[in-house]
Amino acid sequence: MATIKDIAKHADVSIATVSRVLNNDKNLSVARKTRDRIMSAASELNYIPIRQRQQTVSKKPTVHEFEIGIVMWCSEEYEWEDTYFLSIRRGIEKECTKRGIVVNKIVHLGNGRNMQLNSVDGIIVVGETDKEIEEIMREKINRNIVFVNHIPNDEDYDTVVIDFEKSTRIALDHIFSQGHTEIGFIGGIKENDKEEVNHNTVDPRRIYYEKILKEKKLFDRNLIYEVNDFFISNGYDAMKRALQDDKLPTAFYIASDAMAIGAIRALHEVDIHVPNEVSIVSFNDIEMASFVKPSLTTIKIYTEEMGGMAVKLLLDRLSGRELPIKVVVPCHLIIRESSGVKK
Repeated sequence: MATIKDIAKHADVSIATVSRVLNNDKNLSVARKTRDRIMSAASELNYIPIRQRQQTVSKKPTVHEFEIGIVMWCSEEYEWEDTYFLSIRRGIEKECTKRGIVVNKIVHLGNGRNMQLNSVDGIIVVGETDKEIEEIMREKINRNIVFVNHIPNDEDYDTVVIDFEKSTRIALDHIFSQGHTEIGFIGGIKENDKEEVNHNTVDPRRIYYEKILKEKKLFDRNLIYEVNDFFISNGYDAMKRALQDDKLPTAFYIASDAMAIGAIRALHEVDIHVPNEVSIVSFNDIEMASFVKPSLTTIKIYTEEMGGMAVKLLLDRLSGRELPIKVVVPCHLIIRESSGVKK
């Protein structure tokens, strides 16, 4: 019996494209010739959709017949500027391809709250949601949901998360070891209204930054510079604010590599050298982090592995496991050019 993988091979396109065309995904942009080629291949191979087969054959689907959806908290535009969440999604898609699993739907909550997820067996959610979104997904999918980079309100779900306290301590210990005691924080905080995706949140990196500096009796609330997002431009704006103060910290812990790139640009514009005058440690280790000047000292998060682990947890859940599992992914410090000893 023909599968979606057979159609993909016959039509010379990806499995994901075949699935989305056959399911009439309105969000998919594909050339008419490609769509026609896929439909023609499906017809030639006598493809029968899985759910239609299940109506006539009374047996559970195999792992290779599962179809899943991915829910991204952010917009597509956000994915491409700060590629942290894009890398998690790539990890999900790679693991699915390896296992012959179809990614049926990709929903970006940053583009609105409409989630057409009725035709999937399970969902992987990347990033933060709120209770309303979680209830909508539970109604559609029951408990076959894995959350990545977010711990939901309901403890019944599987999660793949980072230890933000440990990662922040690693970053700050590095800064302390270089002799810095005046350490600023640049991060984002969401303050969206009820119609949008996120409820008001405080960045966990900021929470642990404050905790650790209080332990060292070094905390100064005036050295926190928060903005409303995590883009390059937000990091730039936050550093501009810091530059307006009477005294600039000698080091900064910055919540994302994208923000760090913007912050360094703001320092360069006023001829402040990084790291000789200001040391910077950021977070994520996106691909761009090693190519900017100066290259970023940053906390490496294994984003693709987080995505792959989410797929494994979902498959295990679809195979019958009921006990929820929380996976904490390790991280480590990558030392590059943006951090240095206090002069």
